[in-house]
Amino acid sequence: MILRFWLALWLGKIVNIVLKALGKKGTSFPGYLAYRICPSIISLLASSFPEGAVLITGTNGKTTTNNLLASICRAQGKKVAFNKEGSNMLQGITGVLLQNTSFLGKNRADLLLLEVDEGTVPALLKQITPRVMILTNFFRDQLDRYGELDTTVKLVKESLPSDTELILNADDPLVAQIGSGRPKVYYYGSKSLPISQKESREAREGRYCAHCGQELRYTLFHYGQLGIYECTECGFKRPAPYLEAQEVFQDESGITFWLDREYKVPLQGYYNLYNALAAFCAAERLGISRENIHLGLINYVSAAGRMEQFTLPGFQLTLNLIKNPTGFNQVITTLAGLNKPLYLLLVINDLAADGRDVSWLWDTELEILCQPEDKIKGVVCSGLRAEDMALRLKYAGLKPEKIIIEKSLPKAVELLENFKPDGNEAVYVLPNYTPLFPIRDILLAKRVKEAARA
Repeated sequence: MILRFWLALWLGKIVNIVLKALGKKGTSFPGYLAYRICPSIISLLASSFPEGAVLITGTNGKTTTNNLLASICRAQGKKVAFNKEGSNMLQGITGVLLQNTSFLGKNRADLLLLEVDEGTVPALLKQITPRVMILTNFFRDQLDRYGELDTTVKLVKESLPSDTELILNADDPLVAQIGSGRPKVYYYGSKSLPISQKESREAREGRYCAHCGQELRYTLFHYGQLGIYECTECGFKRPAPYLEAQEVFQDESGITFWLDREYKVPLQGYYNLYNALAAFCAAERLGISRENIHLGLINYVSAAGRMEQFTLPGFQLTLNLIKNPTGFNQVITTLAGLNKPLYLLLVINDLAADGRDVSWLWDTELEILCQPEDKIKGVVCSGLRAEDMALRLKYAGLKPEKIIIEKSLPKAVELLENFKPDGNEAVYVLPNYTPLFPIRDILLAKRVKEAARA
């Protein structure tokens, strides 16, 4: 076992160095090699963090929550190791641990922060017992990979250690029910949002009580199945939050909310309020002061592909991941609330990591963006399923002459530039999972060229 460990560590680190020298990210493949050689390497490396580990899982918001928590921890002066760009399966997690360990096996950080793919949670929890674990939300996502949502929730729930502190989203009944009867549970939520409604048109998950099967009664919907709810049959209801945001407000500079004082996070989209609250709650359980939580939130820099800003010649654009109906709908809500016309580049693939079934596009509320008619000035559809995206836009009411199909990513970016935005429009690039980093690399190259020219 000792020989396997050192062989895995050294080989993984050497391969990582070589890949970095070649300009590659160098996380997953070194981790894959090391894990194959020594399957217990995660346990051996993770046990060396003096302040333990925090795990974050759920359908949406894992990467942003993890990066927000890292920003807060750094404001407190902590050294953290974390999977910044979202490598959240066993090989990616192993790669992150390799990067934060010396050739002598010495750990370089105080605290380990890991976002974890929902399907990976049971296997990882056999190697790591986290000090704190955050569950963000559960939405329908990649049914061909995960199966039905109930299966995913059950998988995560049954694997949770009994002595780990849980940070749970009170407004999501699928998450909140996991805390029933458990000690060390801390809930977060929002009293209301500017987009909250008494009725919902969205196709929502978790409409039935997890305890007795009766339909839940809502007095307020925030989005999806998130809101204020109760079961009139068995008494299950939204738990009283440990942290409850009030007076929530959003403008172009980000989201402001009130707890004991005003806090702000420089991110668009009300779903990011929940990411901020989850990170806030976990930070308090780690003993971080509210002043440093405030500093970590206000100084946060967006993670790769999560409302990430790029400046190209003559205009700015925002890159943001879309991967399931609820996440896309929240981006749509954000865009609809902007008092600017839009130029969009939508990139949809159907590889294994994306989910082969793209019928989820028909569960999105794109109709909201197509009214009034002049809201969208032009759209480029790209990726392996560009035609599916274009067809969905046509049926949403967008005039076909505003839609361009171009499967080549570099050419699609050029077409977006050819719209010649003048700064009075909002420009968004919205890919799903596998095209995210290829399109980001193209944008980074253009940003570098523009900086050199300036």
